Amino acid sequence: MENQTDIKIAVHIVAWNCMGYLPSMLETLEKQTVPHRITIVDNASNDGTINWVTGHFPQVGTLRNMRNYGFARAHNQAIALALASWQDMDLAHRYILVANADIELDDHCLARLFDFMEAHPEVDACVPKLLRAHLKFTDADNKATVRTNILDATGMCVSRSLRPYERGAGEEDKGQYDLAPDVFGASGALVLYRASSVQRVSLDQPFYDEDFFAYQEDLDVSWRMRHLGMRTAYVPQAMAWHHRRVPSLAEDSWLKAWLRRRARPGFINYLSTRNHCWALIKNLTGKELWHSLLWLVPYEILKLLASILSWSQIRGYASALVGMGKMWRKRKKFMKSIQAPFKDLSAWFM
Repeated sequence: MENQTDIKIAVHIVAWNCMGYLPSMLETLEKQTVPHRITIVDNASNDGTINWVTGHFPQVGTLRNMRNYGFARAHNQAIALALASWQDMDLAHRYILVANADIELDDHCLARLFDFMEAHPEVDACVPKLLRAHLKFTDADNKATVRTNILDATGMCVSRSLRPYERGAGEEDKGQYDLAPDVFGASGALVLYRASSVQRVSLDQPFYDEDFFAYQEDLDVSWRMRHLGMRTAYVPQAMAWHHRRVPSLAEDSWLKAWLRRRARPGFINYLSTRNHCWALIKNLTGKELWHSLLWLVPYEILKLLASILSWSQIRGYASALVGMGKMWRKRKKFMKSIQAPFKDLSAWFM
Protein backbone atom coordinates (compact mmCIF):
# COMPACT_ATOMS: atom_id res chain seq x y z
CA MET A 1 0.00 0.00 0.00
CA GLU A 2 1.36 3.42 -0.97
CA ASN A 3 2.51 5.67 1.86
CA GLN A 4 -0.13 8.37 2.30
CA THR A 5 2.51 11.10 2.59
CA ASP A 6 3.89 10.07 -0.83
CA ILE A 7 0.55 10.73 -2.51
CA LYS A 8 0.72 14.10 -4.24
CA ILE A 9 -3.00 14.90 -4.52
CA ALA A 10 -5.34 15.52 -1.61
CA VAL A 11 -9.02 15.54 -2.63
CA HIS A 12 -11.29 17.52 -0.30
CA ILE A 13 -15.08 17.36 -0.26
CA VAL A 14 -17.33 19.30 2.12
CA ALA A 15 -20.57 17.47 2.80
CA TRP A 16 -23.83 18.74 4.19
CA ASN A 17 -26.84 16.47 3.61
CA CYS A 18 -25.67 15.57 0.10
CA MET A 19 -26.29 11.83 -0.03
CA GLY A 20 -28.23 12.38 -3.23
CA TYR A 21 -24.91 13.14 -4.99
CA LEU A 22 -22.00 11.93 -2.84
CA PRO A 23 -22.12 8.20 -3.78
CA SER A 24 -21.76 9.01 -7.48
CA MET A 25 -18.99 11.47 -6.75
CA LEU A 26 -16.99 8.89 -4.79
CA GLU A 27 -17.57 6.24 -7.45
CA THR A 28 -16.06 8.52 -10.10
CA LEU A 29 -13.12 9.34 -7.83
CA GLU A 30 -12.49 5.62 -7.38
CA LYS A 31 -12.00 5.32 -11.16
CA GLN A 32 -9.33 8.04 -11.37
CA THR A 33 -6.02 6.92 -12.83
CA VAL A 34 -3.66 8.91 -10.60
CA PRO A 35 -3.04 8.18 -6.88
CA HIS A 36 -4.87 10.47 -4.47
CA ARG A 37 -6.30 10.51 -0.99
CA ILE A 38 -9.77 11.73 -0.11
CA THR A 39 -10.93 13.67 2.94
CA ILE A 40 -14.59 14.40 3.52
CA VAL A 41 -15.41 17.13 6.03
CA ASP A 42 -19.01 16.65 7.15
CA ASN A 43 -20.82 19.75 8.42
CA ALA A 44 -23.20 18.01 10.83
CA SER A 45 -25.26 16.22 8.18
CA ASN A 46 -28.34 14.39 9.41
CA ASP A 47 -28.70 12.12 6.37
CA GLY A 48 -26.23 9.47 7.51
CA THR A 49 -23.30 10.69 5.41
CA ILE A 50 -20.49 9.63 7.75
CA ASN A 51 -21.94 6.18 8.48
CA TRP A 52 -22.48 5.53 4.78
CA VAL A 53 -18.97 6.67 3.80
CA THR A 54 -17.21 4.62 6.49
CA GLY A 55 -19.29 1.59 5.53
CA HIS A 56 -18.82 1.81 1.76
CA PHE A 57 -15.49 3.68 1.39
CA PRO A 58 -13.44 2.88 4.51
CA GLN A 59 -10.27 4.20 2.83
CA VAL A 60 -11.75 7.71 2.73
CA GLY A 61 -10.73 9.99 5.58
CA THR A 62 -13.56 11.74 7.40
CA LEU A 63 -13.78 14.70 9.74
CA ARG A 64 -17.12 15.39 11.39
CA ASN A 65 -18.06 18.84 12.63
CA MET A 66 -20.71 19.09 15.33
CA ARG A 67 -22.36 22.01 13.55
CA ASN A 68 -22.48 23.43 10.04
CA TYR A 69 -19.39 25.63 9.80
CA GLY A 70 -19.90 26.35 6.11
CA PHE A 71 -17.87 25.72 2.96
CA ALA A 72 -14.98 28.03 3.83
CA ARG A 73 -14.08 26.79 7.30
CA ALA A 74 -14.62 23.12 6.45
CA HIS A 75 -12.26 23.32 3.47
CA ASN A 76 -9.73 25.19 5.59
CA GLN A 77 -9.80 22.30 8.05
CA ALA A 78 -9.01 19.82 5.28
CA ILE A 79 -6.32 22.09 3.82
CA ALA A 80 -4.63 22.38 7.23
CA LEU A 81 -4.58 18.58 7.55
CA ALA A 82 -3.08 18.18 4.07
CA LEU A 83 -0.36 20.77 4.61
CA ALA A 84 0.51 19.26 8.00
CA SER A 85 0.90 15.81 6.40
CA TRP A 86 3.29 17.28 3.79
CA GLN A 87 5.67 19.00 6.19
CA ASP A 88 9.25 19.18 4.88
CA MET A 89 8.08 18.13 1.40
CA ASP A 90 8.19 20.06 -1.85
CA LEU A 91 4.77 21.73 -1.89
CA ALA A 92 5.32 22.90 -5.46
CA HIS A 93 4.58 19.29 -6.46
CA ARG A 94 1.72 18.63 -4.04
CA TYR A 95 -1.85 19.48 -4.97
CA ILE A 96 -5.20 20.09 -3.31
CA LEU A 97 -8.42 19.38 -5.21
CA VAL A 98 -11.35 21.37 -3.82
CA ALA A 99 -14.55 19.66 -4.93
CA ASN A 100 -18.29 19.89 -4.44
CA ALA A 101 -20.16 16.71 -3.60
CA ASP A 102 -22.42 17.24 -6.65
CA ILE A 103 -19.57 16.70 -9.12
CA GLU A 104 -18.91 13.63 -11.28
CA LEU A 105 -15.46 13.29 -12.85
CA ASP A 106 -14.44 11.76 -16.14
CA ASP A 107 -12.11 8.81 -15.49
CA HIS A 108 -9.03 10.78 -16.59
CA CYS A 109 -9.99 14.19 -15.17
CA LEU A 110 -7.67 14.20 -12.17
CA ALA A 111 -4.70 12.79 -14.10
CA ARG A 112 -5.03 15.46 -16.79
CA LEU A 113 -5.23 18.27 -14.25
CA PHE A 114 -2.21 16.84 -12.43
CA ASP A 115 -0.18 16.39 -15.62
CA PHE A 116 -0.96 19.95 -16.67
CA MET A 117 0.22 21.39 -13.35
CA GLU A 118 3.40 19.32 -13.41
CA ALA A 119 4.13 20.55 -16.94
CA HIS A 120 3.35 24.20 -16.09
CA PRO A 121 5.09 25.18 -12.85
CA GLU A 122 4.17 28.84 -13.47
CA VAL A 123 0.46 28.04 -13.00
CA ASP A 124 -1.00 28.14 -9.48
CA ALA A 125 -4.42 26.59 -10.06
CA CYS A 126 -6.37 24.93 -12.84
CA VAL A 127 -9.96 24.04 -13.60
CA PRO A 128 -11.45 21.38 -15.87
CA LYS A 129 -14.19 21.69 -18.44
CA LEU A 130 -17.33 21.53 -16.31
CA LEU A 131 -20.47 20.37 -18.09
CA ARG A 132 -24.05 20.28 -16.85
CA ALA A 133 -25.64 17.20 -15.34
CA HIS A 134 -29.06 16.46 -13.90
CA LEU A 135 -30.81 13.55 -12.24
CA LYS A 136 -33.58 11.65 -14.00
CA PHE A 137 -35.90 9.03 -12.55
CA THR A 138 -35.31 5.63 -14.15
CA ASP A 139 -38.26 4.18 -12.25
CA ALA A 140 -40.36 5.10 -9.22
CA ASP A 141 -37.47 4.68 -6.77
CA ASN A 142 -34.23 5.14 -8.69
CA LYS A 143 -32.44 8.07 -10.30
CA ALA A 144 -29.60 8.19 -12.80
CA THR A 145 -27.31 11.03 -13.84
CA VAL A 146 -27.83 12.49 -17.30
CA ARG A 147 -24.57 13.99 -18.52
CA THR A 148 -25.09 16.75 -21.07
CA ASN A 149 -22.92 18.60 -23.57
CA ILE A 150 -23.93 21.97 -22.09
CA LEU A 151 -21.14 23.93 -20.45
CA ASP A 152 -21.43 24.73 -16.77
CA ALA A 153 -18.11 26.58 -16.42
CA THR A 154 -14.74 26.99 -18.10
CA GLY A 155 -13.34 29.24 -15.39
CA MET A 156 -14.44 32.33 -13.49
CA CYS A 157 -14.58 35.72 -15.19
CA VAL A 158 -15.53 39.16 -13.85
CA SER A 159 -17.63 41.72 -15.71
CA ARG A 160 -16.83 45.45 -15.93
CA SER A 161 -19.43 45.95 -13.18
CA LEU A 162 -17.36 43.50 -11.07
CA ARG A 163 -19.98 40.74 -11.16
CA PRO A 164 -18.40 37.28 -11.23
CA TYR A 165 -19.77 34.75 -13.70
CA GLU A 166 -18.91 31.32 -15.07
CA ARG A 167 -17.44 31.55 -18.55
CA GLY A 168 -19.51 29.67 -21.11
CA ALA A 169 -22.31 28.72 -18.70
CA GLY A 170 -25.37 27.48 -20.58
CA GLU A 171 -23.64 27.23 -23.97
CA GLU A 172 -23.35 24.04 -25.99
CA ASP A 173 -19.76 22.80 -25.88
CA LYS A 174 -18.25 23.24 -29.33
CA GLY A 175 -14.70 23.72 -28.15
CA GLN A 176 -15.15 27.51 -28.28
CA TYR A 177 -13.01 28.08 -25.15
CA ASP A 178 -10.48 25.29 -25.66
CA LEU A 179 -7.84 27.71 -26.99
CA ALA A 180 -8.36 30.29 -24.21
CA PRO A 181 -6.56 28.74 -21.25
CA ASP A 182 -6.13 31.78 -18.99
CA VAL A 183 -9.04 32.74 -16.74
CA PHE A 184 -9.46 35.26 -13.94
CA GLY A 185 -10.05 32.59 -11.33
CA ALA A 186 -11.67 29.34 -10.34
CA SER A 187 -15.10 28.37 -9.12
CA GLY A 188 -15.05 26.47 -5.84
CA ALA A 189 -17.06 23.65 -7.46
CA LEU A 190 -13.92 21.90 -8.75
CA VAL A 191 -10.39 23.32 -8.80
CA LEU A 192 -6.87 21.92 -8.39
CA TYR A 193 -4.54 24.20 -6.41
CA ARG A 194 -0.78 23.91 -6.11
CA ALA A 195 -0.13 23.44 -2.38
CA SER A 196 2.72 25.96 -2.36
CA SER A 197 0.37 28.54 -3.89
CA VAL A 198 -2.27 27.81 -1.25
CA GLN A 199 0.34 28.44 1.41
CA ARG A 200 1.49 31.64 -0.28
CA VAL A 201 -1.94 33.20 -0.73
CA SER A 202 -2.94 32.33 2.82
CA LEU A 203 -0.18 34.52 4.29
CA ASP A 204 -0.96 34.36 8.03
CA GLN A 205 -4.68 33.74 7.59
CA PRO A 206 -6.84 30.78 6.45
CA PHE A 207 -6.98 30.17 2.69
CA TYR A 208 -10.74 30.76 2.48
CA ASP A 209 -12.15 33.66 4.47
CA GLU A 210 -14.23 31.90 7.13
CA ASP A 211 -16.36 34.99 7.74
CA PHE A 212 -17.87 34.37 4.29
CA PHE A 213 -19.24 30.97 5.45
CA ALA A 214 -20.14 30.02 1.86
CA TYR A 215 -20.61 31.68 -1.56
CA GLN A 216 -18.28 34.22 -3.20
CA GLU A 217 -15.36 32.94 -1.13
CA ASP A 218 -13.97 31.64 -4.43
CA LEU A 219 -14.15 35.17 -5.89
CA ASP A 220 -12.26 36.47 -2.87
CA VAL A 221 -9.51 33.84 -3.24
CA SER A 222 -9.30 34.33 -7.03
CA TRP A 223 -8.96 38.10 -6.63
CA ARG A 224 -6.28 37.74 -3.96
CA MET A 225 -4.37 35.33 -6.19
CA ARG A 226 -4.52 37.75 -9.11
CA HIS A 227 -3.26 40.57 -6.89
CA LEU A 228 -0.29 38.38 -6.00
CA GLY A 229 0.48 37.78 -9.67
CA MET A 230 -0.77 34.19 -9.63
CA ARG A 231 -2.26 32.38 -12.62
CA THR A 232 -5.30 30.15 -13.02
CA ALA A 233 -5.64 28.02 -16.14
CA TYR A 234 -8.43 26.17 -17.91
CA VAL A 235 -7.66 22.57 -18.95
CA PRO A 236 -10.29 21.49 -21.51
CA GLN A 237 -8.90 17.96 -21.81
CA ALA A 238 -10.01 17.36 -18.20
CA MET A 239 -13.78 16.96 -17.96
CA ALA A 240 -16.36 16.72 -15.19
CA TRP A 241 -20.09 17.21 -14.72
CA HIS A 242 -21.83 19.45 -12.22
CA HIS A 243 -25.37 19.38 -10.84
CA ARG A 244 -25.93 23.12 -10.52
CA ARG A 245 -29.10 25.03 -9.62
CA VAL A 246 -28.76 28.64 -10.78
CA PRO A 247 -25.46 29.57 -12.52
CA SER A 248 -24.31 33.12 -13.31
CA LEU A 249 -24.19 33.88 -17.03
CA ALA A 250 -22.04 36.43 -18.84
CA GLU A 251 -24.91 37.80 -20.94
CA ASP A 252 -27.22 38.37 -17.99
CA SER A 253 -28.63 41.89 -17.80
CA TRP A 254 -29.08 43.34 -14.32
CA LEU A 255 -32.74 42.27 -14.51
CA LYS A 256 -31.95 38.67 -15.49
CA ALA A 257 -29.24 38.50 -12.84
CA TRP A 258 -31.74 39.74 -10.23
CA LEU A 259 -34.40 37.25 -11.35
CA ARG A 260 -31.87 34.43 -11.13
CA ARG A 261 -30.93 35.62 -7.66
CA ARG A 262 -34.60 35.66 -6.66
CA ALA A 263 -34.87 32.01 -7.72
CA ARG A 264 -32.30 31.00 -5.11
CA PRO A 265 -33.18 30.04 -1.54
CA GLY A 266 -33.26 33.03 0.81
CA PHE A 267 -30.19 32.04 2.83
CA ILE A 268 -28.09 31.69 -0.33
CA ASN A 269 -29.31 35.11 -1.48
CA TYR A 270 -28.34 36.57 1.87
CA LEU A 271 -24.84 35.09 1.78
CA SER A 272 -24.23 36.00 -1.86
CA THR A 273 -25.32 39.62 -1.33
CA ARG A 274 -23.28 40.10 1.83
CA ASN A 275 -20.19 38.32 0.57
CA HIS A 276 -20.06 40.17 -2.73
CA CYS A 277 -19.97 43.44 -0.79
CA TRP A 278 -17.22 42.05 1.41
CA ALA A 279 -15.21 40.82 -1.59
CA LEU A 280 -15.32 44.34 -3.06
CA ILE A 281 -14.29 45.94 0.23
CA LYS A 282 -11.39 43.52 0.67
CA ASN A 283 -10.02 43.46 -2.87
CA LEU A 284 -11.06 46.45 -4.97
CA THR A 285 -8.15 48.89 -5.34
CA GLY A 286 -8.59 52.57 -6.11
CA LYS A 287 -7.41 52.13 -9.70
CA GLU A 288 -9.73 49.16 -10.22
CA LEU A 289 -12.63 51.20 -8.83
CA TRP A 290 -11.90 54.07 -11.21
CA HIS A 291 -11.59 51.65 -14.14
CA SER A 292 -15.02 50.11 -13.42
CA LEU A 293 -16.85 53.08 -11.90
CA LEU A 294 -19.24 53.83 -14.78
CA TRP A 295 -20.40 50.19 -14.82
CA LEU A 296 -20.17 49.39 -11.12
CA VAL A 297 -22.19 52.29 -9.70
CA PRO A 298 -25.35 51.85 -11.85
CA TYR A 299 -25.27 48.08 -11.33
CA GLU A 300 -24.94 48.36 -7.56
CA ILE A 301 -27.63 51.06 -7.35
CA LEU A 302 -30.05 48.88 -9.32
CA LYS A 303 -29.22 45.91 -7.08
CA LEU A 304 -29.84 48.02 -4.01
CA LEU A 305 -33.19 49.25 -5.34
CA ALA A 306 -34.19 45.72 -6.31
CA SER A 307 -33.38 44.50 -2.81
CA ILE A 308 -36.46 46.35 -1.55
CA LEU A 309 -38.42 43.38 -2.90
CA SER A 310 -36.15 40.82 -1.24
CA TRP A 311 -35.86 40.52 2.53
CA SER A 312 -32.87 38.18 2.19
CA GLN A 313 -30.95 40.79 0.19
CA ILE A 314 -31.82 43.53 2.67
CA ARG A 315 -30.42 41.30 5.43
CA GLY A 316 -27.35 40.71 3.29
CA TYR A 317 -26.64 44.42 2.86
CA ALA A 318 -27.23 45.05 6.57
CA SER A 319 -24.85 42.27 7.55
CA ALA A 320 -22.24 43.54 5.07
CA LEU A 321 -22.46 46.96 6.70
CA VAL A 322 -22.01 45.50 10.18
CA GLY A 323 -18.95 43.54 9.08
CA MET A 324 -17.41 46.32 6.98
CA GLY A 325 -14.91 47.34 9.65
CA LYS A 326 -13.56 43.82 9.97
CA MET A 327 -13.26 43.47 6.19
CA TRP A 328 -11.48 46.83 5.97
CA ARG A 329 -8.89 45.68 8.50
CA LYS A 330 -8.30 42.55 6.42
CA ARG A 331 -8.01 44.73 3.33
CA LYS A 332 -5.35 46.98 4.87
CA LYS A 333 -3.34 43.95 5.86
CA PHE A 334 -3.52 42.29 2.44
CA MET A 335 -3.02 45.40 0.29
CA LYS A 336 0.57 45.62 1.53
CA SER A 337 1.24 42.35 -0.32
CA ILE A 338 -0.10 43.28 -3.78
CA GLN A 339 2.44 42.53 -6.49
CA ALA A 340 0.57 42.50 -9.80
CA PRO A 341 0.50 45.81 -11.72
CA PHE A 342 -2.90 47.39 -12.34
CA LYS A 343 -2.75 46.82 -16.11
CA ASP A 344 -2.59 43.06 -15.50
CA LEU A 345 -5.75 43.15 -13.37
CA SER A 346 -7.81 45.65 -15.38
CA ALA A 347 -7.66 43.42 -18.47
CA TRP A 348 -9.82 40.85 -16.63
CA PHE A 349 -12.72 43.22 -15.90
CA MET A 350 -14.66 42.96 -19.15
